[in-house]
Amino acid sequence: MDKLLTIAEMAKELDIAESTVRYYRDRFPDFMFSVGEGRKKRYRPETVEVLRFIAEGFNRNLTAIEIESGLSLDFSRNIEVEEETAEPIAVAQQQSKNELNQYAVQLQTAMEQMGSAMQIMVDQKEEIAELRKQVAEQKQYVEETLQQRDERLMESMKQFLEQKKATAASSDSEKKGFWARIFNR
Repeated sequence: MDKLLTIAEMAKELDIAESTVRYYRDRFPDFMFSVGEGRKKRYRPETVEVLRFIAEGFNRNLTAIEIESGLSLDFSRNIEVEEETAEPIAVAQQQSKNELNQYAVQLQTAMEQMGSAMQIMVDQKEEIAELRKQVAEQKQYVEETLQQRDERLMESMKQFLEQKKATAASSDSEKKGFWARIFNR
């Protein structure tokens, strides 16, 4: 097995500053092959070739995007996969069940509220229909009452006019002389 290297050892081998190696590591983390965490982190020997490629790219004034494209063609990416244990899976499943239960309760509450709102709307529609019926009945009553009043008024006016004519006729006949009344002239 090849020896694992520190940042300092890789910097010495490439003859560049440790800070530059750290910058390259942080800028292109997908291509850095490491083992361990924190101060105990060590890098596999192929990481030196990746760092050399990066350094040469910057020396040729390539952009970070161009360097990353070149790295993608020549080197594999480092993908970290965490192992899952049965416990986190069970916890996640329990959380999923709890979330589903919460959603079910929320959905049930929402459905009940919608049912209540729909019942209120049905009741209001019935009330509106009843009010419309009452308004129509009142409108008909008012129209009939007005028609009856108009008929009585017309009858009263006819009687008044007939009485006026009769009064006028009797008044004319009183003005006529005795002989004119006898001969109806």
